[in-house]
Amino acid sequence: MHFSPTPSFFPVLCRWLWLLVLLAVDVAPARAQAPPFSDGFDEPALVGRVAAALENITRRIRPGQIGYATLWDGNFYVQCRRLADRKFGCEAAGPAMQPSLARVLTEERRGRMASSGWVVDPRFGNYVRTFAAETPVSVLAADLLAVIARSYGGDLSRIETETEWIADTPCPPRNGYSQNLAGRVSDAPSMRATAVHDCFFTPEPPAPEARSAGELSALYGAEVAAEIQRLRVNSARRVYAVFSAGIGYVQCMPESPEALYCEAQSAESWPALSALLTPERVALLHQAGFEDPGYAPNYARRYRFDEFDDGALAAIILTLLHDVYGYTGAEALEISTEQ
Repeated sequence: MHFSPTPSFFPVLCRWLWLLVLLAVDVAPARAQAPPFSDGFDEPALVGRVAAALENITRRIRPGQIGYATLWDGNFYVQCRRLADRKFGCEAAGPAMQPSLARVLTEERRGRMASSGWVVDPRFGNYVRTFAAETPVSVLAADLLAVIARSYGGDLSRIETETEWIADTPCPPRNGYSQNLAGRVSDAPSMRATAVHDCFFTPEPPAPEARSAGELSALYGAEVAAEIQRLRVNSARRVYAVFSAGIGYVQCMPESPEALYCEAQSAESWPALSALLTPERVALLHQAGFEDPGYAPNYARRYRFDEFDDGALAAIILTLLHDVYGYTGAEALEISTEQ
């Protein structure tokens, strides 16, 4: 049977077909342009949470204080505030105060930051960017999340957010060098001991590294010898000194007015040393007269004060730290005592 649409039905059918065509053209590109967040992640909820923090520092006004909104994953963070002209001033973590980020912010990722309008602030080494005052907080939130994900490789499922109000000063406190979220503007009580209050950050020059035991003795020989002298002078008391290389230590105490008892840390007392204390390095301890663990959990030997002066004992200790434990002085020698 042949069916012919009635004149009244045909225009309606055409209008429906045309509407479907418009929807196909309009909707498909919108889906293709969705921000590439983590697979399976609830994008609207995350953007909404960050946007709420940005909205909070905009709406809540505290005289004499500035509101900061921060989002972070680990030590990857972005922080924003409202400037005097109502624009958003934002900072993203940089390697100047967080040296570990130097491995994260590859040349490609730094280029990505630059192409997105982020530039390095020479004062603290963070990346900074200003957003127009009329930028919708949802748009800004999505942009900040993209920075965490694409430039730092952050995991958006672990994003944390926080708002904090800080006294409005030219140089607000920042988390200190190499601390958690270093460079972030914050007045958290837990970070005050190491906070930076200056208007710029100047890192301390790196400690000189010793290429030999002799060079290490030149760096620390006098300091270690002074500690040995203290042990000798106070040999009738319970005194000691621990010379730590960060991984591995040598510790000494007077056994009597005539002798000094020393131990070199073993893998028995700290299993992490098992990879460092190779047979070749253990042989160096034996050559230096140290006995295997047994009497003590560490390698041990005694030195008679009438056979070794303070300088000689200091040189022995520093040689062990350099040759056995690989200490070069890149990190300052840590000396612990009973005091």
